[in-house]
Formats: sequence, C-alpha cells, structure tokens
Amino acid sequence: MSFFKKNLLSKIFVFGIILGSFLSVTFLNYYINVEILRSEPSQGKFISYSFTHDNLDRTYDVFVPDSLKKNTSVIFVFHGSYGTSEGMREATGFDFEYLAQEKGFLVVYPQGYKNFWNDCRASADYEANLLDIDDIGYYRTVINLIEKDFGINKNHIISTGISNGGHMVYKLAYEIPNSTYLYAPLVANLPIKKNNDCNISQVEVNMAIFNGTNDQINPYNGGLVSLLGNDSRGKVLSSEESYKYWRDLSSYERESFKILPERDKNLNSSVTKKNVFGSRIVALYTLVNGGHIYASPNVKYSPFFGGNVNDINTAEEIYKIFESLKSKN
Repeated sequence: MSFFKKNLLSKIFVFGIILGSFLSVTFLNYYINVEILRSEPSQGKFISYSFTHDNLDRTYDVFVPDSLKKNTSVIFVFHGSYGTSEGMREATGFDFEYLAQEKGFLVVYPQGYKNFWNDCRASADYEANLLDIDDIGYYRTVINLIEKDFGINKNHIISTGISNGGHMVYKLAYEIPNSTYLYAPLVANLPIKKNNDCNISQVEVNMAIFNGTNDQINPYNGGLVSLLGNDSRGKVLSSEESYKYWRDLSSYERESFKILPERDKNLNSSVTKKNVFGSRIVALYTLVNGGHIYASPNVKYSPFFGGNVNDINTAEEIYKIFESLKSKN
C-alpha cells in the first residue's frame, strides 16, 4: 500500500472517530436532556459559597429572594447523580425560586462530592460512598453557615432532592431526624435492608415521597436500580413499602387517598396522593405514567427519563405540606 493511501485511510479513520464522538455527544445531549420552559427569576440573588469541611473544599449555592423574611424557613434542594447545585435550578424549572419570591423563604442548593452524595446504598461505586464522605456533617455545617448569614429559623428546614439527592434526604431522615422539619425525596425508594449502611434511628418524621410508575431507573415497584448500565446502587424497596416504613413509625388514626385534579390535558398521566396526618404527616405522591422526573408544568424531561407529569408543581406541593404543618402547630 502506498504512503498516500495509508495517509488517506488514517485521516478517514480519525475523521470517523471524531464524527462518531460528535454524534454520540449530540445524541446524549438530546436524549438525556431537560428543557426549561421559563427563564430564571428576574428578581432575587443567586450566590455561591465555599468552605472547608473534613479537609475537603465544599460548596453550596443560595437563592436569596428580594422578599426574604426575618427568621425565615429554608428549602434544601439536593441534585442527583452526576449533577450540580446550579443544574438543579434548571432541573426543577426554577420552581423553588419563584415560590421563594412569593413566600419569602431561602433556597439552598448543596453540592455533592464529585457530583454525588454518600447515601445509604452500601454497594454504590461512586467516590462519595467509597470514601465515606461526611455529608451529614456537611449538611449540619451549611445549616449553621446560613443561620449566621441569613438568620434562618432552624426549626423550619425542608429538605428535598432528586434520585441520589432523594436518597441523601432519606439518609438525613434516618441519621439526624430532628434536624429537618419536612423531608421530601423525589424518585427514590429506600434501599433493601442488606444494602442499607445508614444508622437507622427509627424516629418518626414528616415525609412526602414523589415517585413515578414508569421510572426505569428507580423502579416504582422495587428492584434493581440501574443508571446507564451501572447496577452498583443495588436493589430498593417498592414505593409502597418505602411509604409504609415512615407511615408506621408515626401515630395515626386513618389514611386518605385521592386523585389530584387533571391540569395538563394529558389523560395518560395523573397524580394520586396517599397520606396520613397524625403525629406526623407521611405522604406518597404517585406520578402515574411518570418517569425519573421532577413533576412540574415548567420543565420537560427527554424520553430517556420515562415520561413527564405536569399536573402538579412539586415545589408548591411540598410547601403546602409545610404550611399545613405550621398551621397544626
């Protein structure tokens, strides 16, 4: 083969690799994508903070509404696997920030170690878990820092999070249950007992779970959690079992069930709510035909995630529960 032909084939080979990589990235950007249907709030400030905890540089972001109240409540919003604190703003359609402008509370977006949280799943292969990163201590430290900077009400903290972030919310509820007023994990089920390495306090808490029936990553009916072929996170309980665990820790007299109003004109999707209101509020929002998503009319997840549900604004539903708790007390 002549030098010219070898050189030409080499160039074609390199071009093929570049083209293949470009097409792969383009496909992933389309397929694993979240479309925000409104812009970020024109009011308020988004501020990034950094500090050292456990000899590691850690960060978190805060949205401060212009309407911030004294002795305010706080909502922590934990990102999912591979995620970022800033990316969670978009993944939730800026819902928490618009609501914060209306209600006057603070929104905190924590940042996981190398984009992951050290949750309860013992077998998970990300470094946050392998290195046993002190995310409990991180959470406590951030609470103390924002109390110093903003004068928050530490008795009115809400924590929510999606996927790996939802599992981090479960860990907080297990290990430091009295640190948070309301827990709201999204698209996350409790890990099975033999793969759960959290210190389980078995203390009753206020808990609202939001899970989709068509979730192929965190299966609604329990089973193996699989993300892009990675099965290291192990198996989880069903949504019903996860709900019952927290329900049975509380004292209650009755359980209610209702179908929430149809709002998005898509009859293939809907939301049901099962809950008890006794010594604690415990609720399960079922996103019928919903996937591994944050439910809201202000954000659209790509087909990869298994189906959108636009009948509720999840941030507003969480805050409704918070307000009902305050009125009860």
